[in-house]
Amino acid sequence: MTNVVNADTRRTYGFEDFDHAINLRANTRYAGSPSRVDANGSGTETSSITGSRIQASVTAFAEGVAEAPGARGYATGNADFYLTFQLARRVRYVVSGDGQAYSDAQSTSGGSRGGSASLLYIANLESGVPLLSIDIGNTDADSVQRRGWAPAGPYTLQGDVSALVEAKDVYSASAFASWNLDFQAFCAADYDTNGSVNALDRDAFLNAWNARSLEADIDGNRTVDTADRTMFLLAFGSGC
Repeated sequence: MTNVVNADTRRTYGFEDFDHAINLRANTRYAGSPSRVDANGSGTETSSITGSRIQASVTAFAEGVAEAPGARGYATGNADFYLTFQLARRVRYVVSGDGQAYSDAQSTSGGSRGGSASLLYIANLESGVPLLSIDIGNTDADSVQRRGWAPAGPYTLQGDVSALVEAKDVYSASAFASWNLDFQAFCAADYDTNGSVNALDRDAFLNAWNARSLEADIDGNRTVDTADRTMFLLAFGSGC
């Protein structure tokens, strides 16, 4: 027997800001019910996209409760985020992302089972080189911050979260997953990514280049050489 308490669906188009939550619930915790279960699943997504910045966050939650022998409470929560974007020219970028996953429903011998997962990935579609990658599951967390250069071309942003639980007999369980992302693109010559290009950027780059630091690897071939110096100085001379 199933009693759907609430259901919802949302959709957005284009690059408009998005801030919505979907909550689903079904239960048979009413008088006379032989099963006595409760299942809750939810997902939330928020995003803000401009010509030089992508901010987004996604969460999923699931909870299952069983209150009688033979009862089974099953719930899932999922949220997906997909975006393809084009960089018209080489940029200096800063990206930060963090993911969390938690589940207390991992028992194979007890009365509950399930898990959670969080995936976040940004990569160049032509080369496959990732700018950011997070892939975690169950009780785990990860945080990544990177700064570098990205060449012109198409890119993909993929982010998924999922949570699943199944509680049987007299058990309860929950699972949760989330990720947050902030990606910013700057002029290629804006070495310190403060929004302006000046002599400080040139000097900082040349210091890194003289030290043969990969922070000066503007062409991304994992080698710091004369080509990187020439490419940066041309970008610096061109301005933004």
